[in-house]
Amino acid sequence: MRFIIQTIAIFILAYLLEMFLPWYSVAVAAFVLGYLLKSNVNFLAGFLAIGLLWFTKAWMLDANSTTDLAGKVALIFPVKEKIWLMTVAALLAALVGGFAALSGALLKPQKRKSYYR
Repeated sequence: MRFIIQTIAIFILAYLLEMFLPWYSVAVAAFVLGYLLKSNVNFLAGFLAIGLLWFTKAWMLDANSTTDLAGKVALIFPVKEKIWLMTVAALLAALVGGFAALSGALLKPQKRKSYYR
């Protein structure tokens, strides 16, 4: 349950921050919520939230545009379909979000047992 809450919270905060700040603000959102809402699978929560956010935003931007800019950019790269271009962009963003959430979770100090007991 905590994984789902963390994923949705990262998605919403990253969406809000990305409206006003540069693209790397998604990493800040994943880092902060990885620190605050620690779960067992922090990397996966950040990975899914940011990847889904970027794929959705790329798809909506392409669907609402009047030109086929994504198709023309896809021809420049080795991918021939614009859906693969959106997938690659989402995958790269997902890696940023996953590693940011994992870094935030690992920053929080762990309760350790005493070695002398």
